[in-house]
Amino acid sequence: MATTFRALTVRQPYADAIALGTKRCENRSRPIPRAAVGASILIHAAQQSHGSGVTAADLDGHAWPDTRGAVLAHAVLDSCHQAT
Repeated sequence: MATTFRALTVRQPYADAIALGTKRCENRSRPIPRAAVGASILIHAAQQSHGSGVTAADLDGHAWPDTRGAVLAHAVLDSCHQAT
């Protein structure tokens, strides 16, 4: 029997920051289903980078590998903050 996981796709460099613990909050424009709170999720790095021009070094001074299109980490979603 296969296990099903939900994944959160995040553009780089923010996906690395979440996976490495530097970024502990991800803001989204849409709310998540209430049943997803407390669930295990996978952190997936999108193929495209974030359009802001922010680099990994801008976030905490480290040059992380710029992995794209892959699962980087496993996390438990503990809450959701909806961006306005």
